[in-house]
Amino acid sequence: MLAGFALAAVVGAPLGVALGASPRAARFFEPLLSIVNTVSSAIWAVFAIIWFGISNATTVFVVFMTAMPLILTNVWQGALTVEAQHVELARSFHFSPAQIMRKIYLPTILPHFFAGARLAFGFGWRVSLVAETIGSSNGIGYRLRQAADLVQTDQVFAWTVTLVVLMLLLEAGILKPLERRLFRWKRAA
Repeated sequence: MLAGFALAAVVGAPLGVALGASPRAARFFEPLLSIVNTVSSAIWAVFAIIWFGISNATTVFVVFMTAMPLILTNVWQGALTVEAQHVELARSFHFSPAQIMRKIYLPTILPHFFAGARLAFGFGWRVSLVAETIGSSNGIGYRLRQAADLVQTDQVFAWTVTLVVLMLLLEAGILKPLERRLFRWKRAA
């Protein structure tokens, strides 16, 4: 799940910035993005099983295909909110493109990225469970399916509790502290 999510962030964020910076690219790719968003995660899981067999790659692919459009769309919308006059002002002060990206684009886009990332993380978590249930030979989803097949209600309950606790720990232990650290400047303002 984490590999699929990380891959989605690494691919989706730069593509979102590119679409926000280029209206021509946005017009070209918007219909494709709509198609990718329309395809159900279950269908991606079927394709993944056909292409990758029953393996961890199936789960990574399904999480990627679910999370990437969410991150891309949020970053794209965030890039559209960057004030052109701020970019022009930075250019007049001879900011390099890297400085413009770091000082203007990044602070504007980061809240949108985190909104998309948190949404994608939640969806990705649920989708990874489904993908593991039908297309993996290990993982929590696989263990849940085994327990359900053997009518071991206590095991199903235990794996469900484990899943919820793990999700809460990742959310409270990694995502929220990272978000607080990156946006500490907002509290001061």
